Amino acid sequence: MGKPITGIKKYSVTREEQLENDFSEVKEAVADNKEAILKGIQLLKGLEEGGTLDTAYAFTNAKNEALTRFVEEISKDQYTPLLENLPSLIFLIGELDVKGIRELTTRLNQGIEEMEHVSPDDKTNVLDIAKALKDPNINRSLTLLLGFLRGMGRQ
Repeated sequence: MGKPITGIKKYSVTREEQLENDFSEVKEAVADNKEAILKGIQLLKGLEEGGTLDTAYAFTNAKNEALTRFVEEISKDQYTPLLENLPSLIFLIGELDVKGIRELTTRLNQGIEEMEHVSPDDKTNVLDIAKALKDPNINRSLTLLLGFLRGMGRQ
């Protein structure tokens, strides 16, 4: 019969072996996530070039002080109406027809561009308005404007 086991030695990894294992694990993670790492580097580069990285770094180092100052500033009386109306404003934004607003602003910009070509000294008479109604673009615009005014005046 053999001798009984009297002591169990725990296998411990040497510092060099642990470093080698850690390095292999990091190397494998880098290889698996190469695209994400490169995009992260590009993001950091963009933040650095824009000066935002320094601001974000300073904010994280002094976040308690920055948040305290923010709360102190937003608690001032001048911001009370803004804070009271903020929920209603957010719901209003949610109800907006973004496509319609985009089309409207595009048309407004086109109208402003066209308006820049008109001299402020030009005069318009009734005959000019009658002739202008034959222009399909002007007729369409007036028709849309009349529809807008009807809808706005409806109760």
